[in-house]
Amino acid sequence: MSLAIVVDSVADMNFDECERYGFVAVPLTVEVGGERFKDQYEITSDEFYDRMIAAEDLPKSSQPAPTEFIEAYNKLADEGYDKVLALHLAAVLSGTLESSNLGASQVEIPVAVVDTLNASAGQGLLAILASELREAGVPDDQIIQRVEDARSQTRFFIACGTLENLLKNGRLSASEVEGATMLNIKPMMSFDEQGVLRAIDKAKGMNGVIKKYVEKIQQLTEEEGIQRIRFCHTRNEKGVAKLKKSLEEAGVEYLDYGTCQCGPTVATHLGMEALGFGSMPDSLAHV
Repeated sequence: MSLAIVVDSVADMNFDECERYGFVAVPLTVEVGGERFKDQYEITSDEFYDRMIAAEDLPKSSQPAPTEFIEAYNKLADEGYDKVLALHLAAVLSGTLESSNLGASQVEIPVAVVDTLNASAGQGLLAILASELREAGVPDDQIIQRVEDARSQTRFFIACGTLENLLKNGRLSASEVEGATMLNIKPMMSFDEQGVLRAIDKAKGMNGVIKKYVEKIQQLTEEEGIQRIRFCHTRNEKGVAKLKKSLEEAGVEYLDYGTCQCGPTVATHLGMEALGFGSMPDSLAHV
């Protein structure tokens, strides 16, 4: 066997997708309502949403311990893999990358630990790219290099549905939240080149967000060719459906790479009814 692909649970790849693309997912731990759970393995995103809504304090998440990565990497070696590619959420958001590096230093199988500078749908697109290149027979070292190169053209956009969590985590003041809520203003965010999630725009209502998303995808398509789009949300399936319909009505051609629920890490920051997508030029996968 050749290259194994490891992701953390912030990539928001469900169990069926992990099986389809051949991923191993190492979960972060989330603490909500005074209890601790392994993300996705002991609590689903929907269950987490319910607990987050009911909790007085914001949930907390923590990276997997190095021993969890050691266990995962040794298991892959025992299964006959020659090398591991570990794709993790932006290092500025979590100590997961550092923990993975510590685990990699304690095993005999070579592990390439990569900071995707991303999360959720964007991180998932990079993992899918690695899987497809592996299936196409691309050599391991070339896969790693191409995934690293693809980071600069892999985007993630997300807009808040409500501002409650931004108030709780101190990103917005009470007066700012009150004013934005009265005007139905939705903050829009994206990762910068260092993997920092920053506010980049705002829109009037979720319909305004969708309009700007369509314009952005249209722009990326004109500049880079057909885009792979992976939609994401926190209990906003209607928003995803509206976005897809708007893309169709605008005549924007794209490749649908699925829809994921944002897990605890993203949901804790942005709250419920968030809507977003990851994008990547399809040309990056051409062998």
